[in-house]
Amino acid sequence: MLYYLRNIKSTVQQTADAIAAALKIEVEIADADLVRVAGTGKYKSQCGCPMDDGFVYRHVLKTGEPVIIDNPGFNELCHPCPCKGNCMEYAEVAIPIRSEDQIIGVIGLVSFDEEQTKRLMDNKQSLLLFLEKMADLLVGKASEIQQNHDRDILTSQLVTVLNLLHDGILLVNDQQQITHYNTLAAKLLDIDEQEEQALYHLLENKKLWQAVERGETFSGNIQGKRVATQLYCDVVPIKKDGVIEGAVITLRDIQQIKKLVKAATVNEIETHFSQIVGNSRKMKELKAMALHVAPSKATLLIQGESGTGKELLARAIHQSSKRKGHAFIAINCGAIPENLLESELFGYEEGSFTGAKRGGKIGKFELAHNGTLFLDEIGDMPLHLQVKILRVLQERRVERIGSSRSIPVDVRVIAATHRDLDNMVKTGEFREDLYYRLNVIPLTIPPLRERLEDVPILTQFYLDYYSVVTDRSVSGITPEAIEILSHYTWPGNVRELGNVIEYCVTMVAGGMITADTMPKRIRTENKAEIKDLSLNLKALERETIMRALTLVNIDGHKEDAAKLLGISRASLYRKIKEYEIEENKTFT
Repeated sequence: MLYYLRNIKSTVQQTADAIAAALKIEVEIADADLVRVAGTGKYKSQCGCPMDDGFVYRHVLKTGEPVIIDNPGFNELCHPCPCKGNCMEYAEVAIPIRSEDQIIGVIGLVSFDEEQTKRLMDNKQSLLLFLEKMADLLVGKASEIQQNHDRDILTSQLVTVLNLLHDGILLVNDQQQITHYNTLAAKLLDIDEQEEQALYHLLENKKLWQAVERGETFSGNIQGKRVATQLYCDVVPIKKDGVIEGAVITLRDIQQIKKLVKAATVNEIETHFSQIVGNSRKMKELKAMALHVAPSKATLLIQGESGTGKELLARAIHQSSKRKGHAFIAINCGAIPENLLESELFGYEEGSFTGAKRGGKIGKFELAHNGTLFLDEIGDMPLHLQVKILRVLQERRVERIGSSRSIPVDVRVIAATHRDLDNMVKTGEFREDLYYRLNVIPLTIPPLRERLEDVPILTQFYLDYYSVVTDRSVSGITPEAIEILSHYTWPGNVRELGNVIEYCVTMVAGGMITADTMPKRIRTENKAEIKDLSLNLKALERETIMRALTLVNIDGHKEDAAKLLGISRASLYRKIKEYEIEENKTFT
């Protein structure tokens, strides 16, 4: 750290005056740049000026060693001086002002007569010790000023940072007096900067006051005394050596929290029915029905195999409803451990169970207030939670774990599953009353194998999509490749098709997708199906020929059987031989 004597110029001058008064000798003090900061006698009028002839002082600054000269003008340090051999000074003492490993200036004593010179030379050691003490005082003062300056800068930086935060910040001492606050806290609590502020004058919550007093943490909903704003508060105690010195309190506007949740969820659900690709009759009927029921408040149950696009349909329904401006919250009931699913759905209060987060947690039902809650794979939900879901659907209220207070919620529930709920009800794996509550309007998404006519348009959709996502365009896809895709059974449905197209786009960047480009399993199954089809046709042809022969068995001829089959007599003989059909001896 570099200390500047010029920053404490008045103190340096006072020190020079004190030394001169005590020793009755002239004093000058220069900084590290050889600028005279203070002086007495003839030097006082020259303060602030550079010392062009300060050869002795320059040597002291360079070496860091004190210098005593009893023959000014003739000392070797005086050789560069223009006044060499004709100096007005009688004697000179100079010592460095040292701050750790830095030399920040020089104190010089100068005599101009025999009496001053005698005092100077007779007390050299005591004078040096005295001057060192004076130098230490100057360093201490410069250090203090520098530290105050650094502290002011740090304080200014911290205040700037605090005012940039999206949370209100209060600093409270051990007497619950507000010592500092940022701009947002002043706005949230309507703080008057002209008045002394006590915590209990601003916030209405005894648990909060007690937490600050006892040096404990606190989290929860509170309300300001001067404003009606609902706030969420966190308290962190400040302790030093186990002694409570106060606390830091953060404040958040609950309405702002809800807006942030809404922004984080609504922006992700820009899904429209136009994004559900498919022109088959089944898909047109499904989209028409979903679009019709979307504006209603009715609970929906979407059924379909994995990969058919159940969540996509749910998002499109939400986007076409009156709730589209609010949150769409999705939760996979089968992907969350049973012991965590309840807290995810309903939330919990602080301390309600081991491991509960400080301040508790808001559940998905509350987050989806005024919006839509999508319960994916509801068939995997445990029976004891099915009861609580049923209760929420009936009463439109939720109760957090560990709380006795019920919270009203306005939520539209869209459930989805790939399982057969009707059969699960019969086997007791799913509650019948919840099934009928969910199944108000059933929507069933057909598997891709039942709408293979949609494969070409889906293929083009994914080609366009993955060309953008992977930044790898393709020149097209061959008819043979489309034919293979259109005959595959697609056990993974639309999701599997999308994965296959992504694979193809990645593998043939810039080229044409052909049959050879596709994953091996697609090509293998397709060939097997074609082979099976071929075998079935031959079996059918053999059976047809045998039936024709049987019909003309009584009094007919092979020529009659050939006419019945619509082929020539020669072709019939060839087929009989090919299929190894045993001939009745009566045939001619």
